[in-house]
Amino acid sequence: MARLVAEPELLPVAVEEFLRFYAPVTMARLVKEDVEFHGCPMKKDDWVLLGFPAANRDPGAFADADTFVIDRALNRHAAFGLGIHRCVGSNLARMELRVAIEEFIARFPKFELSDPGAVTWAPGQVRGPRAIPVRVLA
Repeated sequence: MARLVAEPELLPVAVEEFLRFYAPVTMARLVKEDVEFHGCPMKKDDWVLLGFPAANRDPGAFADADTFVIDRALNRHAAFGLGIHRCVGSNLARMELRVAIEEFIARFPKFELSDPGAVTWAPGQVRGPRAIPVRVLA
């Protein structure tokens, strides 16, 4: 946070790392017919989440893949899918994230989690924090 406040020019690169590290979307599909896959039974019309954002933690593609690196230079992540399955709204989502971070840290340059145990995350296709209790510092 201190680096973003001190180096606002870092924000575009930081946004990409936020997206890589906390990929907000995954795809789901309906099972077409009863099947067993590697010992896991799936029934027709069950929902299956496809864990493609796990590619963002591939150590073969990213140095220190499980570490948030705010100034990561090489960052071809799959946060919005790839190819023909890339999210059509990805550029709007990037802008929204950049503006949200920019405005928040401009107004509250110093803050901390007030209760880290109370942070909750949404499950399912659209992932992300649902509750983040913060305390603004002077």
